[in-house]
Amino acid sequence: MSKKSKNLLRIYNRLKRGPVNIEVIKQRAKSHDLNISERTLYRYLDELEDIVQHNEKLIITEGEKNKKTWKIEYDESSAKLNEFDIQSYLLFKNLMPLPLVKSRKETFVRIENLFYKSYSKSNFEDFSIFADRQISNSYFYELLSLDGYQKILNDAIWSIQNKREMRLVEVGYDYTCIPQTVAYPIDFLPLQILYHRGVIHLSGIVKGKNKILAIALNQLKKYSLTNNMFDNRDLLAALRREMDNRFGITDNMNNEIYDIEIEFSELTGEFVKHHFWHHSQNFSKLSNGNYVMTLRCGINRELVGWIFQWMSNARVIKLQILQSLVKEKHLEILDNYESDMPLSSNNSFMNTEALDKN
Repeated sequence: MSKKSKNLLRIYNRLKRGPVNIEVIKQRAKSHDLNISERTLYRYLDELEDIVQHNEKLIITEGEKNKKTWKIEYDESSAKLNEFDIQSYLLFKNLMPLPLVKSRKETFVRIENLFYKSYSKSNFEDFSIFADRQISNSYFYELLSLDGYQKILNDAIWSIQNKREMRLVEVGYDYTCIPQTVAYPIDFLPLQILYHRGVIHLSGIVKGKNKILAIALNQLKKYSLTNNMFDNRDLLAALRREMDNRFGITDNMNNEIYDIEIEFSELTGEFVKHHFWHHSQNFSKLSNGNYVMTLRCGINRELVGWIFQWMSNARVIKLQILQSLVKEKHLEILDNYESDMPLSSNNSFMNTEALDKN
């Protein structure tokens, strides 16, 4: 196979996964260490029509600033779904977050009507009845309801897809330790929809500041969309680096990264080690049967609260600052039971460091 044919096949295989533009193809070529000019890539894309299959049609559309998008449309009559495919859809629908289930009911009805019309010979209705009765979600830790949820989510997706700034005017209660130095309104560069612990967040960067925020959708009380465009390529890399340094998504209490060790009792450790908590996690078994978990990340409210979750089955071995925070919070909890004073909001993990003025 010639070099050109191999490159065309690479582009075709990527196109079969979804629409592409020239930036997507350039990035794919770069990831395969292919030194191909943009002009040549455009020529390859124009030649794709000669290699699409009989049940496929190459569609080219033009968007803003004459930017082209290439996609393959399929002859639906030739598509086949098997039992596993239908079960996968029903699992996805019945196990997805409650706010999405509630806000997209009509969409699910339309999809299932389409499935039934197209795949009635596959007994789709039997699988659907089974799913409604025997696939369950506790929805524990998830939002019950939210007025305007669908609009907020759609606006966030639009802003991310079109690389448009958002103007955040009013943000509700503190969910992820947003620094006190953030004063609204702010110009926000939305980068990603992030699902974490039952809540959908919008993550991005404060324009003109070196500060990443993860804001729950239900925190967005007042905002506006803009037509101000921004380049997200370097920002997405910065977002990934920052989130890698956090335990969960809560803002760290400072800008330090620590080597942390936590000991777990044998049975709890056996449970904890089989779950994902942080990309740096590592487990080793002690001679007494207990487990030691090592992490390299910042310290935040989410980490300390997570340690408390395991009650007397976990203790911090390293480092001293984390030990002290856990002990201090334990004493504060005891004080709440020994005092008649009303409970008050208390966040010891707020990052008060000033935003980068660059």
